[in-house]
Amino acid sequence: MKSFDYQGFKFLVFEDVYEPSEDSFLIADNLIVSENDYVLDMGTGCGILAIIAGSRAKKVVGIDISERAVANAKMNVNLNKMEGYVEIRLGDLWSALKPDERFSLILFNPPYLPISKAEKNENNMNIDMLEKAWDGGLSGREIINEFLAKFDNFLEDDGQLQVVLSSLSGIEKTLSSIENKGFKFEKKAEKKFFFENLVLINLKRVRMV
Repeated sequence: MKSFDYQGFKFLVFEDVYEPSEDSFLIADNLIVSENDYVLDMGTGCGILAIIAGSRAKKVVGIDISERAVANAKMNVNLNKMEGYVEIRLGDLWSALKPDERFSLILFNPPYLPISKAEKNENNMNIDMLEKAWDGGLSGREIINEFLAKFDNFLEDDGQLQVVLSSLSGIEKTLSSIENKGFKFEKKAEKKFFFENLVLINLKRVRMV
C-alpha cells in the first residue's frame, strides 16, 4: 500500500487501485467547487477528487466500478474525517444513481488509453479492475462515449462538468459530441508530454435567450 499527502489530505492507495497521476492532479488543482455544490465524482478510485471537493462542497458522491476502489475510497474518507461530506458508492457509470438525482458539478477522469484485444492477449493481460481504470478499448473512447451519452441527464440545468481528455483518444471528436448536445466548453488547463496532451475541459449548457 502506498501513501501520499496532497492539498493537506493524506491518502492511502491499495496496490490494485489506480494511483493518482498527472491526469488526477490536473483536475484536483483546477476544481471549480462552490460551497453549495452537490458533486458527482465518476470513477473515484482512491477518492482523491471526492475528498478534495468534499472539503469545499455541500455534498459529494463518488462512484467506482471496482469494489477494491470503493473500499479504498471509504478508508480515505474516514482517514480524513470527511464522512459527513463524501458518500462512496459501487456502480458502473450511472447504475449507482437514482433516476432523479441531479448534480451541480460532475467530475470525470475517464479511461482513455486505446488497447486492443490482441494487445491484451499478447501481453497476457486479464481485464481486472485496475486495468479498467485506463482501458478505453480499441479507440480509447468506449467509456467516454458511454459517459457522454447520459451525463446531461444527471446534471442540473445550470450545472457544470469537468473532464480530462487525452490526445490519445481524440480530443476534438469529444468536443464535437459535447457541442452537439448543447454545451459550450472552455479549456481550463493543459499538460503536454512527448506521447500525449492532457486537457481539462469545463462544460456548461448553452443558455437559450
